[in-house]
Amino acid sequence: MRLKTLALAGCAALAVTACASGGGREGSTRDPIRALLSGDALMFVSFDANGDLSVSRDELEAGITRELARIDTSGDGTISPIEFQTWANAVLGGGQMGPYRLDFDRNVDNTITREEFETEIRARFSDYDENNDGAVTRSEMVRLVGAARPPTQRREPLPPMR
Repeated sequence: MRLKTLALAGCAALAVTACASGGGREGSTRDPIRALLSGDALMFVSFDANGDLSVSRDELEAGITRELARIDTSGDGTISPIEFQTWANAVLGGGQMGPYRLDFDRNVDNTITREEFETEIRARFSDYDENNDGAVTRSEMVRLVGAARPPTQRREPLPPMR
Protein backbone atom coordinates (compact mmCIF):
# COMPACT_ATOMS: atom_id res chain seq x y z
CA MET A 1 0.00 0.00 0.00
CA ARG A 2 2.88 2.37 0.79
CA LEU A 3 4.30 1.88 -2.72
CA LYS A 4 0.90 2.73 -4.20
CA THR A 5 0.74 5.91 -2.10
CA LEU A 6 4.26 6.92 -3.15
CA ALA A 7 3.44 6.25 -6.80
CA LEU A 8 0.26 8.35 -6.56
CA ALA A 9 2.14 11.21 -4.88
CA GLY A 10 4.86 11.00 -7.53
CA CYS A 11 2.32 11.15 -10.35
CA ALA A 12 0.62 14.12 -8.71
CA ALA A 13 3.98 15.89 -8.39
CA LEU A 14 4.77 15.23 -12.05
CA ALA A 15 1.37 16.54 -13.10
CA VAL A 16 1.83 19.71 -11.06
CA THR A 17 5.34 20.14 -12.50
CA ALA A 18 3.98 19.72 -16.02
CA CYS A 19 1.31 22.33 -15.34
CA ALA A 20 3.88 24.66 -13.83
CA SER A 21 6.26 24.45 -16.76
CA GLY A 22 3.87 24.55 -19.68
CA GLY A 23 1.82 27.23 -21.37
CA GLY A 24 1.74 30.92 -20.85
CA ARG A 25 -0.56 33.47 -19.32
CA GLU A 26 -0.99 37.15 -19.38
CA GLY A 27 2.04 38.90 -17.97
CA SER A 28 5.53 37.57 -18.09
CA THR A 29 5.92 34.31 -19.99
CA ARG A 30 8.70 33.43 -17.57
CA ASP A 31 6.27 33.22 -14.65
CA PRO A 32 5.32 29.56 -14.22
CA ILE A 33 1.75 28.51 -13.63
CA ARG A 34 1.65 26.66 -10.34
CA ALA A 35 -1.26 24.53 -9.32
CA LEU A 36 -1.95 22.71 -6.11
CA LEU A 37 -3.98 19.58 -5.57
CA SER A 38 -4.46 19.01 -1.86
CA GLY A 39 -4.93 15.77 0.04
CA ASP A 40 -8.67 16.24 0.41
CA ALA A 41 -8.98 16.75 -3.35
CA LEU A 42 -7.17 13.42 -3.88
CA MET A 43 -9.76 11.82 -1.62
CA PHE A 44 -12.66 13.49 -3.46
CA VAL A 45 -11.32 12.21 -6.79
CA SER A 46 -11.59 8.68 -5.39
CA PHE A 47 -15.29 9.30 -4.62
CA ASP A 48 -16.12 9.63 -8.36
CA ALA A 49 -17.82 6.23 -8.69
CA ASN A 50 -19.35 6.70 -12.15
CA GLY A 51 -16.27 8.19 -13.80
CA ASP A 52 -17.95 11.41 -14.98
CA LEU A 53 -15.08 13.53 -13.59
CA SER A 54 -17.40 15.10 -11.04
CA VAL A 55 -18.32 14.15 -7.47
CA SER A 56 -22.04 14.37 -6.74
CA ARG A 57 -23.74 14.56 -3.34
CA ASP A 58 -24.62 10.85 -3.55
CA GLU A 59 -20.99 9.99 -4.34
CA LEU A 60 -19.87 12.21 -1.46
CA GLU A 61 -22.11 10.38 1.03
CA ALA A 62 -20.99 6.96 -0.23
CA GLY A 63 -17.37 8.11 -0.02
CA ILE A 64 -17.79 9.34 3.56
CA THR A 65 -19.24 5.97 4.56
CA ARG A 66 -16.38 4.14 2.85
CA GLU A 67 -13.69 6.33 4.44
CA LEU A 68 -15.22 6.00 7.91
CA ALA A 69 -15.03 2.21 7.55
CA ARG A 70 -11.41 2.52 6.37
CA ILE A 71 -10.27 4.94 9.06
CA ASP A 72 -11.93 3.35 12.12
CA THR A 73 -9.80 0.21 12.18
CA SER A 74 -10.64 -0.52 15.82
CA GLY A 75 -14.37 -0.45 15.04
CA ASP A 76 -15.15 1.56 18.17
CA GLY A 77 -16.94 4.39 16.35
CA THR A 78 -14.22 6.97 17.03
CA ILE A 79 -10.96 7.85 15.32
CA SER A 80 -7.77 7.90 17.36
CA PRO A 81 -4.70 9.96 16.38
CA ILE A 82 -2.91 6.80 15.21
CA GLU A 83 -5.90 5.71 13.10
CA PHE A 84 -6.08 9.19 11.60
CA GLN A 85 -2.36 9.29 10.76
CA THR A 86 -2.43 5.84 9.15
CA TRP A 87 -5.46 6.87 7.09
CA ALA A 88 -3.95 10.24 6.13
CA ASN A 89 -0.77 8.54 4.91
CA ALA A 90 -2.76 6.16 2.72
CA VAL A 91 -5.65 8.30 1.50
CA LEU A 92 -4.44 11.90 1.60
CA GLY A 93 -0.96 11.25 0.26
CA GLY A 94 0.76 11.82 3.60
CA GLY A 95 0.25 13.64 6.84
CA GLN A 96 1.90 16.84 5.58
CA MET A 97 -0.63 17.56 2.82
CA GLY A 98 -3.68 18.20 4.95
CA PRO A 99 -6.34 18.20 6.03
CA TYR A 100 -4.85 17.74 9.44
CA ARG A 101 -6.18 15.90 12.47
CA LEU A 102 -7.16 19.08 14.29
CA ASP A 103 -9.20 20.19 11.27
CA PHE A 104 -11.52 17.31 12.23
CA ASP A 105 -11.04 17.32 16.02
CA ARG A 106 -12.44 20.82 16.59
CA ASN A 107 -12.99 20.33 20.31
CA VAL A 108 -9.40 19.05 20.68
CA ASP A 109 -10.34 16.08 22.85
CA ASN A 110 -7.90 13.82 20.97
CA THR A 111 -10.76 11.81 19.46
CA ILE A 112 -12.56 12.35 16.18
CA THR A 113 -16.20 11.31 16.28
CA ARG A 114 -18.19 10.16 13.28
CA GLU A 115 -20.06 13.48 13.38
CA GLU A 116 -16.83 15.52 13.43
CA PHE A 117 -15.44 13.53 10.48
CA GLU A 118 -18.64 13.87 8.42
CA THR A 119 -18.99 17.59 9.22
CA GLU A 120 -15.44 18.41 8.10
CA ILE A 121 -15.66 16.38 4.88
CA ARG A 122 -19.01 17.96 3.95
CA ALA A 123 -17.67 21.47 4.75
CA ARG A 124 -14.65 20.89 2.51
CA PHE A 125 -16.92 19.62 -0.27
CA SER A 126 -19.01 22.81 0.06
CA ASP A 127 -15.85 24.94 -0.06
CA TYR A 128 -14.74 23.28 -3.30
CA ASP A 129 -18.20 23.60 -4.90
CA GLU A 130 -17.58 27.10 -6.24
CA ASN A 131 -20.74 27.29 -8.35
CA ASN A 132 -22.99 25.75 -5.65
CA ASP A 133 -24.40 23.11 -7.98
CA GLY A 134 -24.04 20.26 -5.48
CA ALA A 135 -21.17 18.64 -7.37
CA VAL A 136 -17.42 19.17 -7.42
CA THR A 137 -15.56 19.00 -10.72
CA ARG A 138 -11.85 18.46 -11.28
CA SER A 139 -11.33 22.12 -12.12
CA GLU A 140 -12.94 23.13 -8.82
CA MET A 141 -10.45 20.89 -6.97
CA VAL A 142 -7.35 22.55 -8.42
CA ARG A 143 -6.10 25.78 -6.90
CA LEU A 144 -3.61 28.11 -8.51
CA VAL A 145 -0.76 28.90 -6.18
CA GLY A 146 -0.49 32.64 -5.67
CA ALA A 147 -3.97 33.16 -7.07
CA ALA A 148 -5.93 32.83 -3.85
CA ARG A 149 -9.64 33.31 -3.96
CA PRO A 150 -10.93 36.39 -2.21
CA PRO A 151 -11.75 35.70 1.43
CA THR A 152 -15.23 34.38 1.97
CA GLN A 153 -17.21 33.28 4.95
CA ARG A 154 -16.92 29.51 5.31
CA ARG A 155 -20.17 27.99 4.17
CA GLU A 156 -22.09 25.64 6.35
CA PRO A 157 -21.49 22.00 5.44
CA LEU A 158 -24.13 20.19 3.48
CA PRO A 159 -26.66 18.42 5.69
CA PRO A 160 -26.49 14.63 5.58
CA MET A 161 -28.70 12.96 3.01
CA ARG A 162 -31.37 10.82 4.60
